[in-house]
Amino acid sequence: MGCERSDGTACNACREAPIAMRREGNGSLSSATAGTLFIDYDGTIHDSARLYEPAFRQVYGWLVDQGWALPQEFSDEFIDSWLGWKVRDMWEAFMPGLPERVWREASQRIGREMAHRLEAGEGVLFDGCEDALTELKQEGYDLVFLSNCGTAYRDVHRRMFGLDQWFSSYFCADDFPGLEKWEIYEKVHDRFAMPQAMIGDRAHDKEVSDHGGIPFIGCAWGYGKPEELDGAAAVATSWHDVPDAVSKVFEAHNEQA
Repeated sequence: MGCERSDGTACNACREAPIAMRREGNGSLSSATAGTLFIDYDGTIHDSARLYEPAFRQVYGWLVDQGWALPQEFSDEFIDSWLGWKVRDMWEAFMPGLPERVWREASQRIGREMAHRLEAGEGVLFDGCEDALTELKQEGYDLVFLSNCGTAYRDVHRRMFGLDQWFSSYFCADDFPGLEKWEIYEKVHDRFAMPQAMIGDRAHDKEVSDHGGIPFIGCAWGYGKPEELDGAAAVATSWHDVPDAVSKVFEAHNEQA
């Protein structure tokens, strides 16, 4: 999505995250037996456009002032289309040829502005998300955070929204430099109970399903185009639909197994 930690690195705790962060609130390893749900964050749980759109426009204005870009207006839809992308991929696609040192500075500025707005209380989760996550956890599912976001971004959101009440484990792109989301899943999935499914709003999330051979539940309220959800085992139109979709998808998957 174009934002990262200011020094471009992860702290020691985050480097150990693939193992150390698979913890329940009491510090013991998860014992959920109903199955495992790998869940995307921005555009699926977090309505990140509310923070990203103004931050994007502010930083693009900085690029114009610095002589790296020409003045231009962007629609909300265009800006939102970058949500869910890895930092390098986003900038190389959006402004190819922009020096890395410049896009990294721009990326850090976006991250700082989003964090400022989050701390100011402007961040929100999608309607129905909290109740649905609580219901899924109570039903015995192990909920795993799988996102292309940075570790610093993840950590501030964990604190602001109390994500640990739902998630036992966290995996971010920063933990696995250079890997696609589906490749991260391939590295960690065997630590978790079966059956498994991926929940998300973008093609990056569908790729986890395609490569991992697990069902995909698409989120129609997110920032992806409708075709990005083609082939999903189920498409939910709101978080209120997700628990039922998970139940039906796992029932169908188990019957085919």
